Amino acid sequence: MGKLPTKIEQYSSDEDSGSESELSPLESSEEEQSEAEAYSDEGSKQAQLRKQLADVPFEQLIRLQRQIKPPSSSLSHKRETKAQVKRDIRRALRQQTGKESESEETSDSSGPETMASKPSRPQANKGQFHRETKKMPTMMSSKRPVGRFRQVVDMPQGKTRDPRFDNLSGNFNEDLFEKSYEFLNQQQQEEMDEMRRQIARLKHKSPSEANRIQRALEIMQSQRAAKEQHKRSQELKRTHRKREVEAIKQGKQPFYLGKRDLREMQVAQQFNKLKGSSKLDKVLEKRRKRNANKDHRSMPYQRRDE
Repeated sequence: MGKLPTKIEQYSSDEDSGSESELSPLESSEEEQSEAEAYSDEGSKQAQLRKQLADVPFEQLIRLQRQIKPPSSSLSHKRETKAQVKRDIRRALRQQTGKESESEETSDSSGPETMASKPSRPQANKGQFHRETKKMPTMMSSKRPVGRFRQVVDMPQGKTRDPRFDNLSGNFNEDLFEKSYEFLNQQQQEEMDEMRRQIARLKHKSPSEANRIQRALEIMQSQRAAKEQHKRSQELKRTHRKREVEAIKQGKQPFYLGKRDLREMQVAQQFNKLKGSSKLDKVLEKRRKRNANKDHRSMPYQRRDE
């Protein structure tokens, strides 16, 4: 009878331990639920902070990154903090440039980014470039997609106007143009005389400057000679046109002047002009040498082997 209380005490202690073991799962589930709620609250706060950081300029984020010093509790916490700051900076930069994509959003939401991860580069479309063989160069297709929408109402398009070829500016009258700007020839002649005086003054003082002015003077002289030649040819055409108009009025057939006929008329006019002067012999000698050089170029240098 003396051992009975010890057995009862042992039984009661076993029952107490069993009840405690039965209550412990309930308490652990409640603790897990509270931890999950705290974690969700912390995640919502982090998401709200990320949204606020997305609107912050990139320069300010860099400044904040330099100012923030992560706590030196553990190495893993430091890495997570750095990765979070980098993600926030990348997101702000993408929103500033307008290049945020869904793939990057899913990668951010999947988990914390590691230090070794690199930003994905935009890959070029492989179908855009092609080559028939590996030795040929890469070519881009010239095909372009056709627009889905057609233009129903034609919009008025602005047309550029070139006054050189537009009838609104009137027809070009060369005779009127020459008469209106005839004073330019006089100014050019005065400029050429001034250049000749400068060449004579700088001939011994500065030969290089004198040579430069001499070349400019020769260019102006050649332009003046070409203009005079054009003027004479226009005068010949004008006189020929008047003569042909009179012939048509008399009932004759018109004769249209060609380039070769105009050249012959110019040579005859030049011959008549130099007929009574000493320059005629020089002109004829120069023409003879030029024709001789033409004949000499057309002759063979050596005879064919018979």
